[in-house]
Amino acid sequence: MRLLLTTLITLLFYRLIAGNNDPLGARSAGMAGSGVALNGDLWSVQNNPAGLASIKTFQAGVFYESRFLVNDLAMKAAAAAIPTKQGVFGITVSSFGLGNLYSENKAGVGFSKSLGPKFSAAIQMDYFHTSIAENYGTASTVCGEIGLIAEPVSGLKLGFHVFNPTRSKTGSGSDQRLPTIMRLGGLYSFSEQIFVTVEAEKDIAFKPVIRGGLEYRPANNFYIRAGAASNPGLMTFGFGIVMKKIRLDVASSFHSVLGFSPSVGLQYGFE
Repeated sequence: MRLLLTTLITLLFYRLIAGNNDPLGARSAGMAGSGVALNGDLWSVQNNPAGLASIKTFQAGVFYESRFLVNDLAMKAAAAAIPTKQGVFGITVSSFGLGNLYSENKAGVGFSKSLGPKFSAAIQMDYFHTSIAENYGTASTVCGEIGLIAEPVSGLKLGFHVFNPTRSKTGSGSDQRLPTIMRLGGLYSFSEQIFVTVEAEKDIAFKPVIRGGLEYRPANNFYIRAGAASNPGLMTFGFGIVMKKIRLDVASSFHSVLGFSPSVGLQYGFE
């Protein structure tokens, strides 16, 4: 049992190397996780809270991803964006687990505000709780996030996001720390129908991850997406359908060794 647990935790650490605080949302997943420069997207609450600033009406959504088609390797999340006169509040909860052996849970509350027509900024506080079976124990900690989005020229958006800039530890009495992760990327819109996005993610302890993707809208209520990422190498694809205030997004990534990781997102309040 301990050998099995050790193997599974090792696999988990492989996931962490690929990037803790993983990007969420099936729209982003269809573009290989690119989302740091997306503006007005509900899942910016995870990918870069500054993107919430342009949301004008209440939005809420849920997301589910099956990692490599293994039932116990599932990511589940919910999010909401609440616009006010002062700015936009974002709320997110997510859970990742290895069955009864390991669970990782996050809850976050953020605030995003437009600081002019071409610039937005955000801060967020997160609570993490981790539990490992076989008497390995539990740990909890609090950390923060900051995000920025700017539009220096028409059609081009630049996004910057830092997760855990304070290098918070995984729990009291622990020498281990949550990773500090920086993401920098750009999004260029060729027209209202198509844009491309590229970004780099750097965990200060590991090699960088490069992601890129595109979204094409052949019809008013239908979207097609594709993308690729490095470290680990992934190919992704997906689509989205909008029906009045309901939005359905479906995506999947493909790893040449581990296989497919399908995901789905359902959202209310799409503008």
